[in-house]
Amino acid sequence: MSVGIVVPLPAYTLDPAFIARKAEELGFESIYYHEHPILPVHSASPFPSTGGEIPWTYRHFSEPYISLAMACAVTTKIKLATGITLITERNPLILAKQISVLDQHSKGRFIFGIGTGWNREESTMMGADFDHRWTQAREAVLALKELWTKDEAEFHGRYYDFPPVYCYPKP
Repeated sequence: MSVGIVVPLPAYTLDPAFIARKAEELGFESIYYHEHPILPVHSASPFPSTGGEIPWTYRHFSEPYISLAMACAVTTKIKLATGITLITERNPLILAKQISVLDQHSKGRFIFGIGTGWNREESTMMGADFDHRWTQAREAVLALKELWTKDEAEFHGRYYDFPPVYCYPKP
């Protein structure tokens, strides 16, 4: 059995390099950072586990890719994971590069966990189509696969559309 650690909130107050080094020393298999880039002050979307107000800790997410890069720099074995990336709130062209570089520098230790989120207002502000977020997520994954597997990648979908581009390195 493998056991990982989820970095607690408020995550930005904790040094990702220190946490990752300690987690690796203690024998954890993986370390997970999750995200909410922003949260609205006023939200009609009820928090899933309480059905109501968003817990105050949710105001304090770190940025997962920066945190995982810091963890990567001081570890050699522990797997580095997003748990989760809100994939519909990120541009696949930038995300493909971030993931590829992190995966390369970590020598293949990156685990890409994805989701679409539960907060309609956040999703809308970040450019996602909340009502069709799983369709959009599928399309984002297809665009990422195109970028990661083709020398000259292009994609033409409902949500993402780009002409032939180079995207290196490949994971």
